[in-house]
Amino acid sequence: MSPYLEIASQGRNNWWRFLISLLLILFMWVFVGSVPFILLLGIAELDGNPATGASPQGPVGFDPLLVFLVTMISFVPLFLTTLFVVRVIHQRPAHTLITAAPKIRWGRMAAAFGVWLGLSTLMSVVEEGLYPGRYQLTFQPAAFLAFLGPALVLLAIQTASEELFLRGYLMQGLGLIFKRGWAVALITSAIFAGLHWGNPEVSVDAGLLMAYYFSFGLFAALITLRDGGLELALGIHAANNIFAALLANYSGSAIPSPSIFTARVLDPVYGLLAPLFGMGVFYLLFFVLRNPRELAESA
Repeated sequence: MSPYLEIASQGRNNWWRFLISLLLILFMWVFVGSVPFILLLGIAELDGNPATGASPQGPVGFDPLLVFLVTMISFVPLFLTTLFVVRVIHQRPAHTLITAAPKIRWGRMAAAFGVWLGLSTLMSVVEEGLYPGRYQLTFQPAAFLAFLGPALVLLAIQTASEELFLRGYLMQGLGLIFKRGWAVALITSAIFAGLHWGNPEVSVDAGLLMAYYFSFGLFAALITLRDGGLELALGIHAANNIFAALLANYSGSAIPSPSIFTARVLDPVYGLLAPLFGMGVFYLLFFVLRNPRELAESA
């Protein structure tokens, strides 16, 4: 079993601790975290302004930054509660949720972020070359600069909270039951994909888009198990979301943003095949061309 999964055995792992922890995490995430979003929906319905309203995707007619803030703020309780249950209820160091190493390998995380950001840029450049005119320049300096700071902070929290909960807490907990890395990787990847089922992008092609979410989750799980820590998964997930929000978003995205470029259409085939290629390149760079132990020590 991966050293990363074995970390969970350090703590107190009575079944009731997991039950209480999961209920607390879900309550704080789903109910407490959604309060600002629900309040904004209520304002949209009751403010008497014909320009505002509520849609299946959320409130409309408001400043995109405000919608972004109330959407992303829901991940703050998830982030804090996940760390709380590991430290207080399971009584083990919070950093063991991230790595089997003595300390968090920040250099490893930064390297993964930079590599995946570069690969994402390359994939978009190639897409524009194959399909000229698919991306349009939508850069608005004032809106972009106002969005930049909150986006960097909240997207970092959002990606970290998803990773800590799904590929941290859940994967380590399931590892105590199944004792097989491939089993917990598949289960958590299916959950990760399921959490994105409500995204408006899925309506373009549910099969291919869900395959993308599942493959991304599975790749993040596998490199976590292979590397003995979440650092790489945290890096690529943050780079993926920050790239989409700030550099090249999609016009029908679940989270509209004043990105520098905006894709006119979402190509589900390219959107699946290109990231799979990127995952292959990433794995080659981190686990084949260089020894992972050497990389861990250098980080």
